[in-house]
Amino acid sequence: MHYAFDAWMQRSYLGCPFARYADDAVVHCRSERQACEVMTAIKERLEACLLTMHPEKSKIVYCKDSNRKATYPTTQFTFLGFTFRPRKAWGNQGRVFTSFLPGASKEAQKRMRQQTRSWNIQRQTPASLLELSQQYNAVLRGWWNYYGAFYKTVMRKVFNHFDLKLQRWARQKYKPLAGHKRRSADWLNRMKKACPSLFVHWHVYGNEARLGNGSRMS
Repeated sequence: MHYAFDAWMQRSYLGCPFARYADDAVVHCRSERQACEVMTAIKERLEACLLTMHPEKSKIVYCKDSNRKATYPTTQFTFLGFTFRPRKAWGNQGRVFTSFLPGASKEAQKRMRQQTRSWNIQRQTPASLLELSQQYNAVLRGWWNYYGAFYKTVMRKVFNHFDLKLQRWARQKYKPLAGHKRRSADWLNRMKKACPSLFVHWHVYGNEARLGNGSRMS
C-alpha cells in the first residue's frame, strides 16, 4: 500500500492530507468537487495496482460543525476504533458549539463491554477489591489511554458497565448487600471516595467531579 497509495498520493495530491493504517485510509479535501475527483482517481489507481476499493466503506463525508452548516446525507465515519462526527463542545467561558470530533465507536465500546463480561467478576468473591484492581486496572488504563484521548465522556458508558459488575460482585461477596442494588451502589461510591486511585476511571472522573459542575470533558 505504500507504493500503491501513500507514495502516489504524495505525488498526485500534495494538498490533500491523508492518514492510512493497513488498508483503511482517510483523505481530507477542501470541497465536494475535489473529494469526488480524488475518490475517482484513487479507485482508478487501485485498479491499476490490481486492488479494489471497498464499495461500502468508501464514501465522501461532510465534516459538519458550527461553521459548516450545509446538509449532506453522510456526516460521520469510523477510523481506527473512533467515530468522527458532529459533537457538542465547550469553548471559552462555557460557550457551547458543534465541532467535528472523534470518540470511541459503538463497535469499540461493545467489544470493551464484552471483554468486561467475559471476566465474570461477580464470581470472583474470594478476591478483594484491591486484587480485582491489580488484575484489571492495567486493561482499563489501556482503554483509557487510547480511547480516552478524544471526547472522554464517551468512555463513561464503558466504565459505568464495569462498575455495575463490581456492584454485582459486592452483592455476591457481602451478605448485608445481597439483593440490594442501591446498597451496593452506595458501597461502591464510598469505595470511590476512600480509594480514588484504585481504578483509573475512579481517579479520572473523580477529578472531573471535584472541578465542579462547570467543568466539561470533551
